[in-house]
Amino acid sequence: MEKKMKGKVAQFGTKGYGFIAGDDGEKYFVHQKNVFNQSRLKLGARVVFNAKNSEKGWVALHVALEKNTKIFASKSKPLSNGTVKTMFAILFITQIAVIYKVFS
Repeated sequence: MEKKMKGKVAQFGTKGYGFIAGDDGEKYFVHQKNVFNQSRLKLGARVVFNAKNSEKGWVALHVALEKNTKIFASKSKPLSNGTVKTMFAILFITQIAVIYKVFS
C-alpha cells in the first residue's frame, strides 16, 4: 500500500539514484525513473512522493518538487500574443535568410 509523503532530498548522485529523508524520520530510496518530468533532484530540495514498502525497504514513487511560492513565484508578466507572434516572425525570417545563404 502506498502512502503520500513529504520530505527533503538527503542524497542524490550523478548515477540517478539517492535517498529522501521523509518528514516522518524514515529514509526512502529514490530512482530517477520515479521522478516526475525526469527533473533532476538537488540536495535539500523539498519533495512530495508516494512511499511503498518493498522487500528491500521503503521506496519513493511519483516524486515531484514541492510547490514553494518563494521558488516558483515569477514577478514577470506572461508574454502577450503580439510578442509571441513577433518572435515567431523573426525566427521565420532568420531561417529563410540562413537557408538562402546555405543554398545560394
